[in-house]
Amino acid sequence: MKIALLIHAHTNPDQLARLVSRLMHKNIDIYINIDAKADIELFKKNIENIHFLNNRVEVVWGRFSQLQQILNSFEEIVNTKIPYSHILFISGLDYPIVPMSQIVDFLHSNQGKSYIDYFKLGSDDWSNLMKKRFEYWFFLPERDIRNNRIIKKILQKLGFKRKYPFNDAYYGSCWFTLSIEAVEYLLDYTEKNAKVIDFFKHAGCSDELYIQSVLLNSPLNKDMVNEIYRFFDWGDKGKSPKILVSDDFPKIASSNAWFARKLDIDVDTQLMDKLDQLNAENNEPR
Repeated sequence: MKIALLIHAHTNPDQLARLVSRLMHKNIDIYINIDAKADIELFKKNIENIHFLNNRVEVVWGRFSQLQQILNSFEEIVNTKIPYSHILFISGLDYPIVPMSQIVDFLHSNQGKSYIDYFKLGSDDWSNLMKKRFEYWFFLPERDIRNNRIIKKILQKLGFKRKYPFNDAYYGSCWFTLSIEAVEYLLDYTEKNAKVIDFFKHAGCSDELYIQSVLLNSPLNKDMVNEIYRFFDWGDKGKSPKILVSDDFPKIASSNAWFARKLDIDVDTQLMDKLDQLNAENNEPR
């Protein structure tokens, strides 16, 4: 059974071409969804033997478009009717740490399992931030009175909060590896629950809230493994992980991650060279 590897990208065509060249494997089909704001032809001219997805959207950070692009990509892959075991989802700024054969073997040995980062809403600082993204309206039409700054303050002072559409709410990273069963459940749930989708259209960063909440409240929750095999560095405590450079290589190499995130070909190509060498060494017969 094959694996579908999904990449979302919007920049750096040369870096994406290099990434794709490192992902090739006989049991992997590669699908790329390019942000509709970008010129897809710049990416197509350097990349062959993969599938460029058609259902593209203009993605705006924090808005529902981020989640919509993921759902569009999943639906297009599922509609191929190819019997994949998993969809492995990465960005164009990720880079492999281990040989793809190692990932393929692992997933083939763990049919039905999904590897997804999730946290149940609690009272910690991150939970309080995520609660705000759930509980208050975001991205309403300008004419909507709830956009008014004074009205917002009044609602908050009165303790008014939107009611969660789930018994338990979860959040986490949007980079994951889902079993095909989980992807099909997610798409079926989305199609049948328009009111829930409307709720998330007015949540902040719904791509980090919706998928975790759907799957952890589903009959498949026992198959959700809280591990994504990604190396991040949030050392600067920003909204995004820092750009990794060659000095980060020892930490990356000693991790159990499959991919490092984020790399930038315009900042440091030596790290990619080092990871390629590490891959080659790990791929040698023992």
